[in-house]
Amino acid sequence: MFEMQKRRAIYVYMRGLKQVGQLKKFGDIAYISNKMNYVALYVNDDDAEELALKLKKYRFVKTVKVSPRPDIDPDLGDLHDDVFFEAYDKGQDEGETAAGAPASVSESPKNIDKVQSEQIKVEEK
Repeated sequence: MFEMQKRRAIYVYMRGLKQVGQLKKFGDIAYISNKMNYVALYVNDDDAEELALKLKKYRFVKTVKVSPRPDIDPDLGDLHDDVFFEAYDKGQDEGETAAGAPASVSESPKNIDKVQSEQIKVEEK
């Protein structure tokens, strides 16, 4: 029976695109960026690290990046959306807005001197 092989993307950043044809022997070329001079190459997951090392040896290759996507947990493990909202609610309870700024204008650093001077005047009277 047919079994689907796991694939992984390798991004090969090149000095020029003249040698793109040489990359065909390593795997399936999925995308070629003329502007940014890189090639998206799909290879078998088992051979990805070995091929990345081989590709780095070529003179026309600047860098090689292996895609981390198959290693990333799509469910984000034990993290939930509630974590963001809990942090947001905690900030609201402490008197901060979503951006982390003070809730009232009188507490902002620009107006602290005005507030302190007004408090001193009130105390003197």
